[in-house]
Amino acid sequence: MTQDSEAHELSFQPKLFTNATQKKTVTISELYKQLKKLSKELNSLEQETVDTQTLDAVTRQLLAPSLLKHKEAGVVSYVSCCIADILRLYAPEAPYSDSEIKTIFNVFIDQLQLLGDQNNQFFPLREYLLTSLATVRTPALVAMLPDSEQIVSRFFTVLFGIIKPDQPHNIQMQILDVLQQLLEEPKSVPQDVIDVILLQFTKKRQQDNPAAHQLASDLANATADILQKYIYQYFNDVIVSASQLRADQLRGEGEATGQHRERTAVMSSSLDDLRSAHYLILELNKSAPGTLLNVIPQLEEELCVEDVEIRILATGVLGEMFAEKGFTLAKRYETTWKTWKGRRADTSPLVRVQWVEHAVSLYQHQPQLSRELNDFVVEKLSDVDEKVRQTACRSLGVLEMTQAVQGAIGEGVIEALSERCKDRRSHVRSEAIVSLAAMYSQIYEELEGGNVAARAKWGDIPSRIFVLRYINDPDIDSKVESILSGAILNFTKIKDDRSRCQRLLFVFSSLTPKARNGFFSYMRRQRDAIRLTDTYLDLCEKQCSGTLDEAGGVVDQQIRLLIVKISSLFSEKSKVESALTQLAGLHDAEVYKGLRQTMDPSNDVKSVRKHQKSSLKRLSSLAPNLLETTAPIWKCVGLTTINRGLVPHLIEYMSSGVTGSGSDTQLASAAETVLSYITNVFPEMLCSSSDALFDVAELRVDETVVTEDRLALMVRFAKAIPKSVPKSSELESQLSTFVRTGSLRQAKYSAYLLTQMEGAGPQCSILTGDMVDNLDNRHLERRSPSFAALSRFARYAPTAFSMYAERVSQYLLQSVLLDSPSRQDMDDDAADGQDMDTGDGSEWVSRDSLDESGLVKVYSVKILTNWLAGMERQMLTRENVQMVLGTLRQLVRNGGEMQQDQKTSAVHRNHLLLTAGSCMLKLASFVHFEKMLNIADMLSLALLVQAPCYEVRSAFLLKKLVPALVARRIHVRYIPAVFLVAYDVEPTLRDNVRHVVEQHLSQFRPTPGSPSVVEDSLCRFLYILAHHPDWDDAQPVATLEVFAPYIEFYIGCVCMAQNVSLLFCNAGEIKAYRNRPVADGISKQVVSNEVFTRRLYVLSELAQYLLREKSISSNWPVNVYPGKLALPADIFEPLPEADRASVPREPFLDPEFVSRRAKAPAAARAGANKRTRPKTAAAPVPVAAAVVAAGDKFKRQRSHSGNGSRTATRSKGKEPAAMDDESDAEDVDMSSVAETSDEE
Repeated sequence: MTQDSEAHELSFQPKLFTNATQKKTVTISELYKQLKKLSKELNSLEQETVDTQTLDAVTRQLLAPSLLKHKEAGVVSYVSCCIADILRLYAPEAPYSDSEIKTIFNVFIDQLQLLGDQNNQFFPLREYLLTSLATVRTPALVAMLPDSEQIVSRFFTVLFGIIKPDQPHNIQMQILDVLQQLLEEPKSVPQDVIDVILLQFTKKRQQDNPAAHQLASDLANATADILQKYIYQYFNDVIVSASQLRADQLRGEGEATGQHRERTAVMSSSLDDLRSAHYLILELNKSAPGTLLNVIPQLEEELCVEDVEIRILATGVLGEMFAEKGFTLAKRYETTWKTWKGRRADTSPLVRVQWVEHAVSLYQHQPQLSRELNDFVVEKLSDVDEKVRQTACRSLGVLEMTQAVQGAIGEGVIEALSERCKDRRSHVRSEAIVSLAAMYSQIYEELEGGNVAARAKWGDIPSRIFVLRYINDPDIDSKVESILSGAILNFTKIKDDRSRCQRLLFVFSSLTPKARNGFFSYMRRQRDAIRLTDTYLDLCEKQCSGTLDEAGGVVDQQIRLLIVKISSLFSEKSKVESALTQLAGLHDAEVYKGLRQTMDPSNDVKSVRKHQKSSLKRLSSLAPNLLETTAPIWKCVGLTTINRGLVPHLIEYMSSGVTGSGSDTQLASAAETVLSYITNVFPEMLCSSSDALFDVAELRVDETVVTEDRLALMVRFAKAIPKSVPKSSELESQLSTFVRTGSLRQAKYSAYLLTQMEGAGPQCSILTGDMVDNLDNRHLERRSPSFAALSRFARYAPTAFSMYAERVSQYLLQSVLLDSPSRQDMDDDAADGQDMDTGDGSEWVSRDSLDESGLVKVYSVKILTNWLAGMERQMLTRENVQMVLGTLRQLVRNGGEMQQDQKTSAVHRNHLLLTAGSCMLKLASFVHFEKMLNIADMLSLALLVQAPCYEVRSAFLLKKLVPALVARRIHVRYIPAVFLVAYDVEPTLRDNVRHVVEQHLSQFRPTPGSPSVVEDSLCRFLYILAHHPDWDDAQPVATLEVFAPYIEFYIGCVCMAQNVSLLFCNAGEIKAYRNRPVADGISKQVVSNEVFTRRLYVLSELAQYLLREKSISSNWPVNVYPGKLALPADIFEPLPEADRASVPREPFLDPEFVSRRAKAPAAARAGANKRTRPKTAAAPVPVAAAVVAAGDKFKRQRSHSGNGSRTATRSKGKEPAAMDDESDAEDVDMSSVAETSDEE
């Protein structure tokens, strides 16, 4: 029988069963042997030449349940491959019935589900099965089944589930082929399949499995014509349903309170559904725009609906879709584009805000549309609503000024933006000035390079800004002065005087005569402020030294007159006036001397900044409340723009003009003009240089510990004397070596020293870039030194770090903090002896003993925080701030976890919890960040004092919270947190708190004779207790017994005969108020606001009861307090007069508690006041989430002592020892912590 004339027969007939019933197979080894031989021969047969009659017996045998359901996975794999070959040989017909085909494909899917394990010995068989399905187009058989939906859905669910980025490319392509066949062959596509495909475009799925997202994108593009109608139907169902639900709810009127809350919840839920649907549309537009053919008109209809929220969504989504590069949607859907442009005139300013934000972004992404947009953007810059104008200005300021963008923006837009610099609203003016300056800063290099077109269009921006001086508005003047040395002259980034001088001369040479007068007017304004301030300081210094000849009253009057004159130069006149009055009352010669030095024309920029920083540090220790209010004064009189250091370079430029030509002559003329004016205004300005002294040889020893100690000493010295690190190439080289190859402390300290070295900015940028490039380099033996050094650059070299800030922050958040440890990582750590969960119950190790992954996570949190702390306030963006604050909140509220299911080790969690809490406190020391921390944040931080791990709560309390409070770096609202230590099992913690309260905090009084901040904190403390997660309304007596010791501890620390009446009245005053609902969610919890208010009333009476008890035992009289009391407005709101009468007359304090308390022996109560607990007692570990206003749950272990109260535990096997130096070099000494305002 030849191959050409006769069919090939199956020569091997396997013996797979022991009998004819086919219920029992032969032995495993024999079965494998038979199946392997059968598979090999089937594989060798060709469809065109095979005699299918010889396959009949095998075809039926392979369907035996004893084979398809065999316990050996390899058997099923071989059987599946054999059946796949049989289907190939019988194609296009199948030798099986519909039910048998359904059974076969379910087995196939089960085998494909195991493709994810590439190390399995049977992986080649499953890969062969997939290849057969893809090449033979076997899935076409599924389409012929009467009920194929279930199998098709299983195919999609399983194949999208097994695909991974590390799989071979051919497998991914074969999966794509199979799925494409399953979409092309059936007459209809099941809804479950559409759901699975769209699921891959969600943000979480893209992050979790990018390969699945890519597969969905490829599949959608390949089958766009098939999917179009199904995707349209999906979005139509979701959008129409949610829109109709919102419309029905909007029509509801006159509901009761409960119905109103339910309606609000429904509205919120439906809006979330709409947002999710529109997000999917955006993702599909990026990856598979062809599937949205029918969806775009649907979005167009949304632009005109009555619901404002839907119009906002549609405007934003279409705006982003129009901006998508490589796909000019505006040209393909002209009616949609026209309708979208019409939203610029929407009746709702919120829609117009959304429109102008995206319209301006089109300059960046679709500059060819600029001709249609310029007039509309000009229109929005003059919109009647200030928020629209502000958004238009801000959006223009964030554009990246590429050549295309420069050409797209019309001159009318620049003109309109310039007009907004004179807007009647200060925040609009501010955005306009900043945006105009930001544009100029980006284009400066092209202007300096001689680009004629750029100079014609953008070169007059400085003139537009400096002519604002003619308006003579203090607010505008202050803003212009702030951006003068920033975006316009860029003096905050340019380090050398020559470059500064060159930039100054180039900008000055481009000014119009009127603008030059405006520029000189700002110099005169500074000179006038300096002269007034100099006279003011003369009187203050004489008053301080006691050398006055005049009567004290006359001098006071003169000072008051000077204060009025100086404050008139500033926008916030009253604040500056108050600040100068307080400054005069300080009688501190050092502060006065420092202020005088900052405006001394004989000092260079470095000296001026040095005096500014040292004086402000001194001021922060004397009156931290003056730091913000006096900041405009220091900026105004500080000679940092026109400075002595510019003079020699001005002379050089002026001299070079004698033999120069062209631009040199132009700069020489400008130099002569500027130098002449400086000579008239500040003739004392001279040039000089200064030296510094660090011995590099001390850093070249081989002992790591020695060099670390030496570097730590240098860091302390550099912090005590700012900018004292010398400019030395040898020192810079050695420090750079430590940053790159040193230990963690060497890298960290060296990085800080480099940031303090004059002229090391470029090197900081290079080092920062190198470290950023190696962030995810897992081949490095240790990455933590780079992370530690980067945290210093983020804080102290913001200019170098800012270039990489977005990239670094996204990497740290997504790839470090949000990345759960893989099994491979855990195996590697275990192999290195770095497994933090050793099974001995340890919850803590010192920072030095923390493994590499833990250190990387800890310093990731520090980098993010220092990024914010290092940025200038005007450079901060809400998105960046919210991202970092959100990260810190998650870590604090989830006990050191970014996500509650992340399964981080206990040691890592505790370190991250401590770091996040410390960083949040650090940000709280900045006024602008403190305003963004809400009540829920304060409550979360307070509960860290009761963290389950002793080392966490001890370090947070004694090394972070207490020093910050003593130094007055943070708000007084954090004071009550220290009293939550009442139940701690370690007496040292309670004793430390008692000492700090008595010796430091109780001495702080806002004004002479007013209550101390600790006395005023009673109401805040009761507020914290009312929101404490251990409060159990179902057990009132037990709850009171648990919470009474907290108040007793407070009384023991604060109460005296002199203030018992004040405290008693303070506690009672609560009943005239109620709990204030806060915007971020305290009022949205399961516990209602009324319940919190009732708790406050209970605690009010409990505090009064305990105060009365204390006064009786101490023989103190409790009198009526004569002063006027007012509770903090951020957490309490006064009861209206009508509601005060409705407060129940009967006592809120449970009578049973009072009865038990009265029956308890006095000795027992006295013992309870000592708050002693057995060493084995458990920690006060909050378990409820009542303190987290946003609804997040702070999961902690719960344990109770015998009487139901909560006590604190220490990590097993750990003694309460001094913490490791985890606070970095700045935290070496508590005295330094109290003296510096930028402490980490």
